[in-house]
Amino acid sequence: MKKSLVLLLALVMIASAFLAGCSPKEEAVTETTAAAGEETTEAAAVEPSGTLIVGITEASGNFNPLYYSSAYDGYVVDMVFEGLIKRNFEGEYEGNIAESWEISEDGKSITFNMKKDVVFSDGQPMTAQDVVFTYQVLADPSYTGRYSSTVKDMVGYDEYYAGETTEFTGVEAIDDYTVKFNFKEALRVNFANCGFAIVPKHYYGKDFAVGNTAAVEAITTEVMGSGPYVVSQFKEKELVYLERNPLFVGEGFMIQEIILKFVDQTTDIVELTSGGVDLLAGVIDPKKISEARNAGFSINQYNRSGYGYVKTNCEYGPTADPKVRQALYYSFNVKEFVNSYYYDADTDQVLAVTQYHPFSQISWAIDDALLDSMIEYDFDLEKAKALLDEAGWTVGADGFRYKDGQVFELKIAAMPDHDILATLIPMWERDWGQGLGIKLTVAYLEFNTILDYVIYNSDANVQNWSLFFLATSITTPDPHTLYTSFHSDYIGSGMDNTSRYSNPKVDELLDQAKAIMDIEEAKPVYQEIAKILNEEAVMMPVYANTYFDIYAPKLVDFKTSSLYNWVAALKDAKIVE
Repeated sequence: MKKSLVLLLALVMIASAFLAGCSPKEEAVTETTAAAGEETTEAAAVEPSGTLIVGITEASGNFNPLYYSSAYDGYVVDMVFEGLIKRNFEGEYEGNIAESWEISEDGKSITFNMKKDVVFSDGQPMTAQDVVFTYQVLADPSYTGRYSSTVKDMVGYDEYYAGETTEFTGVEAIDDYTVKFNFKEALRVNFANCGFAIVPKHYYGKDFAVGNTAAVEAITTEVMGSGPYVVSQFKEKELVYLERNPLFVGEGFMIQEIILKFVDQTTDIVELTSGGVDLLAGVIDPKKISEARNAGFSINQYNRSGYGYVKTNCEYGPTADPKVRQALYYSFNVKEFVNSYYYDADTDQVLAVTQYHPFSQISWAIDDALLDSMIEYDFDLEKAKALLDEAGWTVGADGFRYKDGQVFELKIAAMPDHDILATLIPMWERDWGQGLGIKLTVAYLEFNTILDYVIYNSDANVQNWSLFFLATSITTPDPHTLYTSFHSDYIGSGMDNTSRYSNPKVDELLDQAKAIMDIEEAKPVYQEIAKILNEEAVMMPVYANTYFDIYAPKLVDFKTSSLYNWVAALKDAKIVE
């Protein structure tokens, strides 16, 4: 199959969270020198230089691409590791470690030819065996990370996971620089599943054994990849310090040092305007944007591929009842929040929208038919009260609601010093607490503790929370991202179904949708899924906003977009002092 056709097909395939972007080649500097009376002209290589300080909330220190969960840890992963393919600024797939690839006529296998000069940061060459090892770990029955969906559609996964064989045949090394992926079916999502970040077998696999991935999982901060940067230092609660990898053979990434500095959302704009940081990516607060604009900072603006959301516990407690979730949704004045919090006085515009579906703003699943089918949970306190009464939660003499002698308690897992939660929690206390008679218990937890509650150790913490607020960034227009978020196979510690939602019909539709190659045929299936999730109020999207990357003028040639984040944009960026 011709590569041009492959690229065309790739446009409709799901992106992996690990794919970085790529842009045109760096420029060489031409110098003229005089020697022995003769003038010669030669191209001098541009050396990496400068330091970029990026303000982020906090990284946990888990920079292992096989196991990380936080988007902030993901920034480090994207700088240290590379996959076979990646997205460019236009959102199209192109080769990264792969020079070329070929898809079989039946669509069930994809063969990649790898570059032969790529080395890991210790100087060892990357080969097809490293690719095989990476995917073998993901398929291992002892694997506890979030990314097993990458391999579940591959040949031999079921047998390997069940312990019937010690050889995983889903990924094969044909020779040192040729690797073949074998899939059970020709699925729309296969191509992107070949793009996982590649780890060196000699480093991560030295103590690996089939059925025992503990040694692989234990490597968190002392990571090794082939990407443009290496982690030089991680200071818990403070920073991550990365330096340019001198053995990186790819193009660009000419900034010598990257420091990820942990800053509170309440003070991040002060850090920027005072010179404490050089870049704040994904800013959403209009007041901060206005302050930075007036101070002369550069701004990139684009629709965010993602949104902020509230998820409820669909397995335990009052929120396991869909009527309760619907009542909470009707009594959550989302439009009031968006129109207030996101109002930009400088432009007299609201920099976000409300939405009732689970898709990215740039998803191809969105059309008028979808929007017309969504229940808009407009604020209606009386309707919410009626739904709670129907669900058996009635008001007692003390003003709180009870059912079977138990008080209705909402356990809210919240982050301290968080701009949005500082606005949302008083609204919930007003409308859910005083308005509906619900007892609200707010537990202020560090970001990584919340991840432990709802992802890493979720089985042990299922009774400790009723709802939480987080935000997500979606790296693809393909709605297949719903699969691990709402399929019942992904309930449990280390898994992505954080709401612990289980619906056999949704499982069936998700399985059906990923097998449909034509996106126009897949669209109505995803829309049916969205309609069910909307009706059962499984998740409450709070806002879908515009993103603003704000940065100091010394950072130039820095281009970001919905599918090309600040890490990808470092390829062409430079520091000009």
